[in-house]
Amino acid sequence: MDDHPTMRALAAALRSWHVLLDGIDTADLTLATVNPGWSVGDVINHAIAVTAKFTASADGTTDRPRTSRHDFIGTDHRAAWGLAADHALTAWRSADPRRHCRLPFGTFTAQQAAGINLFDLLAHGWDLHQATGATFTCTDATWTAGLDAARLAIGMQRDLRHYAPEIPAPSEAAPQTRLLNYLGRRPT
Repeated sequence: MDDHPTMRALAAALRSWHVLLDGIDTADLTLATVNPGWSVGDVINHAIAVTAKFTASADGTTDRPRTSRHDFIGTDHRAAWGLAADHALTAWRSADPRRHCRLPFGTFTAQQAAGINLFDLLAHGWDLHQATGATFTCTDATWTAGLDAARLAIGMQRDLRHYAPEIPAPSEAAPQTRLLNYLGRRPT
């Protein structure tokens, strides 16, 4: 799957998170985010948990992965992310593209599962950038792949506990803006 556009975009987002977290100090972990009730540390922990969930699907550990609720960060959010990202890249590079990922809201191909991880990382990377000012940049191709994945996964069954209603975006808006608007966020 290494040469698939979704996988390339996921790899790029995983790398962008390294840069993002390099700009977030331990003191920043308690800052509030746009996610109601979630601190910066909560968002980082969630991103690690979601990435680990999809890694378990990619490496064949399970076809019914679930998001763990324990503390992945421990005392070093950067090291915790590094381990999760390294495991994810290794798993996705050798993932069987015929494998399916069964989630509570549907069954997805391996490519679609990678896409769900992708748009989750993009949205929450932006959330952390907004809360801390740390750098989070991805190419237009990465944001477009995230938008395509979000449209496939969320579709008409939008769970308002996870995504606010879509905010219409002008057709000429940048891919980043279109994805964030699709997920109910207002980029500035």
